[in-house]
Amino acid sequence: MVDLGFVLPNSSVVTGACTVEDLLQIAKTADANPVWGHLWVGDSLLAVPRLESMVLLAACAAVTKRIRLGVACEASLGFRDPVVSTIQWASLDVVSNGRMTLIACTGSGKGEGNARDLQSFRMTYAEKVARTEDVISLIRLANAGGPVNFDGRDTCLRGAILKPKFVQTPMPIWMAANPPVDASDETLDRALSRVARLGEGWMTFAIPPTELKHRIERVNRLRRELVRSEGEFPICVYLDINVSSDRDGAFDDAIITCQREGRQNATREALTATAAIGTAADCAEVLRQLLDVGATSLALRPVTQRPGEQLDRITSAVLPLLT
Repeated sequence: MVDLGFVLPNSSVVTGACTVEDLLQIAKTADANPVWGHLWVGDSLLAVPRLESMVLLAACAAVTKRIRLGVACEASLGFRDPVVSTIQWASLDVVSNGRMTLIACTGSGKGEGNARDLQSFRMTYAEKVARTEDVISLIRLANAGGPVNFDGRDTCLRGAILKPKFVQTPMPIWMAANPPVDASDETLDRALSRVARLGEGWMTFAIPPTELKHRIERVNRLRRELVRSEGEFPICVYLDINVSSDRDGAFDDAIITCQREGRQNATREALTATAAIGTAADCAEVLRQLLDVGATSLALRPVTQRPGEQLDRITSAVLPLLT
């Protein structure tokens, strides 16, 4: 069964496309419809200004009852203190009554925004990756219960009792990784090896179906080799989407939205290759191709000035075509 997730565009509050009340109403609408399994929020600190992800997740947990919640993906995890992050995720798990999914991400060391983030925290990309792994390790230790002994990059605990207790044991932790399509085998294996070692699932972004199939085979091989696991392993594809009866209008809306978010390289050609934009049939075909090659989960992010309308259109017009 496919897990369908809707991504709340928390940058849209900063750009003025919607209000906090609009986002929380979208959350409640998705929660009321069992076709939606996950509600995701975006995350970044300086690279893409937006409502802070932990704060928004807490607000979503307070207004929903059923739907699972998470960050898609927490690229800022390596900038955060491991102890604080562990307590935050345990607290979110309690507030949501065990509905959290953490997608950990090392982010990227490339690009002006990412370089600015690294500089502001006085970290190299390698140091950020190491701290990301520290946070994951500490969350898992705390999640197991009992006194915690931990030696990390800059964190040392001896017999620490971290509270509150997680509701879920274990709490799902997936890894995000999305090397470029033209990445070398060495780069691809380095990224997917981290997914195989640390993740209980994998999220990737805007990837052609043929390449997705190849990478699913690769990550499953690495799981067998590195952790000797062949059990259930969610494969989630994060995808921008804009559904409209007017195909040109859908692209115009998406491009304007991307540019207001600072994505100046968002052209019609680029979005055609990496997003589901156009009529309901156009979008359903893109999603179907990803599901056909092995995606088990979809995280659909509306690139639009009217995100609430997109939730309605996807639910009523696109999803029935997938069945």
